[in-house]
Amino acid sequence: MSSISSICGNIYDSRGFLGNGCINVNENGFIDSVSKLPKSEKLFNFEKYIIGPGLIDLHVHLRGLDLSYKEDEESGTKSALQSGITLVVDMPNTKPKLDNQKSIKLKLDSLKKKSYTDYGVYSSIPKNIDDIEEIVKLPIAGFKIYPEDLGNRIEIVKEILKLNKLIILHPEMPEAEKINDEENILRGILRGCNLESAAVYYLHKMNSNAKIHITHASCPSTVIEAKKYRYTVDVTPHHLFYNSYHEGCYYRVNPPLRDETIRQNLLKLFLSGYVDALCSDHAPHSVKEKENFKTCPSGIPWLGTWPWIIFRLVKYNLISISDFFYYISYSPSMILRLKNYGLIEKGYRGNLIVIDKDKVWKFTETFSKAPYYGHFLEENYGYIKSTFIAGKLVFDEDGLIEKTDTINAFNN
Repeated sequence: MSSISSICGNIYDSRGFLGNGCINVNENGFIDSVSKLPKSEKLFNFEKYIIGPGLIDLHVHLRGLDLSYKEDEESGTKSALQSGITLVVDMPNTKPKLDNQKSIKLKLDSLKKKSYTDYGVYSSIPKNIDDIEEIVKLPIAGFKIYPEDLGNRIEIVKEILKLNKLIILHPEMPEAEKINDEENILRGILRGCNLESAAVYYLHKMNSNAKIHITHASCPSTVIEAKKYRYTVDVTPHHLFYNSYHEGCYYRVNPPLRDETIRQNLLKLFLSGYVDALCSDHAPHSVKEKENFKTCPSGIPWLGTWPWIIFRLVKYNLISISDFFYYISYSPSMILRLKNYGLIEKGYRGNLIVIDKDKVWKFTETFSKAPYYGHFLEENYGYIKSTFIAGKLVFDEDGLIEKTDTINAFNN
């Protein structure tokens, strides 16, 4: 099978520097070989820059369907390409909710038509046990457990835990959902770390053999509790870099931002290797919805920039470039049970990014419908020059944005 493109430069992945060479991608969109010289006439030469595997965000809210005024599959995934993310996995708290075969099919069809990246989707816990059999026939990434599920759907959760499916837990007990309109300092106290670690423990007591991933842990105790049971766990940039003294709607998230001591200790755990992956929890809302403090919904929208907040840790030698690819490419692929993402290797998907590691820049524009990233950011370190999906150039720094044949990564 002939190569359709050769992307050449300084090749890295989670294993480190692989050498200066060319990644040759075949007509099916997978890596055909890695060689010293290009094997295709269509050559992309990035001699001075880093080439690595496309990034993976295992926790995003693309909204869409009846919530398309907040964000949709096109605007969200265009934004993802801008930051080098080539695979997103969408959360199921949409409208309609993804808790039955009909709504999941509707969502998958919308992603197939509109997504600019490869994609996947989680199912919610269904209302009825009888729905489980039909849902598991679909190409989903797994099931998402929300705090309220640990209350009113506990019997169905127990059945889900028996399946050989990935389970993603939002680690808070149902009581946490009663607390919303307080300022962030008080929210951090009332939605305390005890509610997070209790949810992890509660799920473990139900089924100690289930495949469970803890997402957006905001407390060191949650990470430690998760590792006690050999669960994988991710954290977000906002819990690593912001504390509860950042007030107002734009910093309202669930779980809430924590005080400075908790934040610093969470960052220390991450830098010490206790955390398995990073994700965005990209959660867009309209500007109007974010104006009223008493009613504003939770969520930070930064799918177009969040990896380059993390890259500042590379800049200051706190993590390596290979660590960066580990946390936002290889490890997410392993958590999601994907066999051909996250490495530069023959047979792997030809999703690639080109990084200028020395560039310092400020975020100014986004494809997202929730364009208030600038509220959070000072400077970004590292910069996406180009993004490739299946070996095809789909984004570059000069403004190119193109759709190619993207796939559901969970189709077998």
